[in-house]
Amino acid sequence: MMHPPTRRSLLRGAALALGAASLPHRIARATTGSDLKFVFVFNPGGWDPTRVFWPSFGSSVVSMEGLAEPATAGNLTYADHPDRPSVRAYLDQHHGRTTFLNGVMVRSIAHEICTMITMTGSSSGNAPDWPAQLADARRAEYTLPHLVLSGPSFPGDRAVSVARTGTNGQLAALLSGDAIAWSDQPTVAPTAPAEDLVDRLLARRYAARAAGARSPREADLTGALLAASENATALKDLQHAMDFTGGALLSDQARVAVDALALGLSRCVTLAYPGNWDTHATNDELQSPMWEDLFQALTFLQALLAGTPGHSAATLADETVVVVCSEMGRTPGLNSFLGKDHWPYTSVMITGPGIIGDRVVGAVDDNGYGLPIDPASGDVDASGDELLTVEHVGATLLALAGVDPGEEIATVPPIDGIIA
Repeated sequence: MMHPPTRRSLLRGAALALGAASLPHRIARATTGSDLKFVFVFNPGGWDPTRVFWPSFGSSVVSMEGLAEPATAGNLTYADHPDRPSVRAYLDQHHGRTTFLNGVMVRSIAHEICTMITMTGSSSGNAPDWPAQLADARRAEYTLPHLVLSGPSFPGDRAVSVARTGTNGQLAALLSGDAIAWSDQPTVAPTAPAEDLVDRLLARRYAARAAGARSPREADLTGALLAASENATALKDLQHAMDFTGGALLSDQARVAVDALALGLSRCVTLAYPGNWDTHATNDELQSPMWEDLFQALTFLQALLAGTPGHSAATLADETVVVVCSEMGRTPGLNSFLGKDHWPYTSVMITGPGIIGDRVVGAVDDNGYGLPIDPASGDVDASGDELLTVEHVGATLLALAGVDPGEEIATVPPIDGIIA
């Protein structure tokens, strides 16, 4: 049964708006396990990992970018470029809590299929995605366990835990009542006192039905109805504490995501980069500014998390894992249009608590193909036959969050070597 945010969490959000100094002292440690929160940043279209994550300068097959150079941040190796200072700044600041997963196989080169596989480990379209699974495991504690601001969402059988804000602000319009004006038929909205009276009347009826349930099945259904009523009331109140409309810019979405986490509204939030990385022509001309823009927004997101008081740790940065991914990679070499086509190997970047950072897991060979790994440690295993897949990534995120991945993904184990 889902419950609305507590008075304490609402007061925490109000105090946040006034300044962190008014809040009580919090535990100065990073959160692990079931208390972790997650932000997923999806980059649609298929990014080119060689421009950041795969510094394949020694390969005669991989077309590396002019003026790019190999660089390191701690133990992370990456491709540095003078036009992308935000990549360098982000990794210099966060390499100790960041892991690259390279050569991640997605088993397809079709956008829709790759997106499903990347987010769910399946191409069926029926499997719940990683954030839905993570959110559903703690749904009793959140009004909107998984809040989707933008990007893909595959709720599967966890739809009760997932809500979208809507591309045109539908959620905000429903909460404010403005959606009534969208009707083709003229409709008069109830006054605020009348709406409040109806809400309270329905809540009392739902509570009475739940208390008088005559079977376990009826108890479940009426309990869910009562919870939905409570959540709706809580959301109406929260519309005055945060903006549900998001925005086109990734930085605007980051603000909404941090508000949702700070208010205890959600455990997981999904955002999406507003551009399209599908660069079949002029790959570098198009992707280079997107990489810079992406890491600039990620730096902003981390600053917001670090400046926002947490629930079980000092700040949200100490309890929030940020997962950055794209549904596929791009071919190692340029085509005749100076673009790159679809490639079934990609990278995932994870920053946050609970992981062993400053680490690169997996690798690609000189032709851009993923190399086998030891799934227990994450080390490259040249004599092995198990490739790093998105299922390994999903299993690792579930294990990191205290969810048994064996119940969700029976085919592969998590990469225990990167879980702190």
